[in-house]
Amino acid sequence: MFAVSRNISLLLRRNNKPEGTVRYFWEYVNMMFNKPDPDRIKTVGPDRACAEWVLRNGGKVVWANGKALADYNSLPPDSEAVPKVAEIDGSESSISHYGFPHLDGCVELWKITLHDNKYIDDRAMKGLEHGKEALKHLQVSKCVNVTDEGLKDLISLSKLQTLVLYNLPSVNKLEECTQIIVNKLPNCKIIGGAEKLQD
Repeated sequence: MFAVSRNISLLLRRNNKPEGTVRYFWEYVNMMFNKPDPDRIKTVGPDRACAEWVLRNGGKVVWANGKALADYNSLPPDSEAVPKVAEIDGSESSISHYGFPHLDGCVELWKITLHDNKYIDDRAMKGLEHGKEALKHLQVSKCVNVTDEGLKDLISLSKLQTLVLYNLPSVNKLEECTQIIVNKLPNCKIIGGAEKLQD
């Protein structure tokens, strides 16, 4: 996807498309790469469909048996059953809120890492509620489009035990946000970078 993205970007610039048009185009491309396909989910099950989504967008998954997968082409054929998804690493990937409905039905998904991802924003923070039945560990870091409002939406993650937050330049009142989360999720430990560590 990234090589295709660069080529399309160059083409749009050569044709002098307005910046807003380019931004809208990339939003559309991201939506198409992330959007769930209900028929596909019904055919292969939620865990395989979720893994396909993450890997197609440059992320990584760890199955419940401990095996990690980072290459879409390493997925077994459709005829072969896959384990449950236990972890998702969306670091430096293009996964976005459009794909978060893929989390529905992933009953063993306990950990999600979202680091250095420009597609992750407040809509994604809200979308994490699709995984609230199992999610226990979440990291949101170096995601420039996440704001205070997005962090406050994490209170829906009722089973969360660990929340890692750091390097979020669009969050203005981190302490206030973490206090709101702690008040609603008293069993959740919030940690961050050395400058923002909270006991």
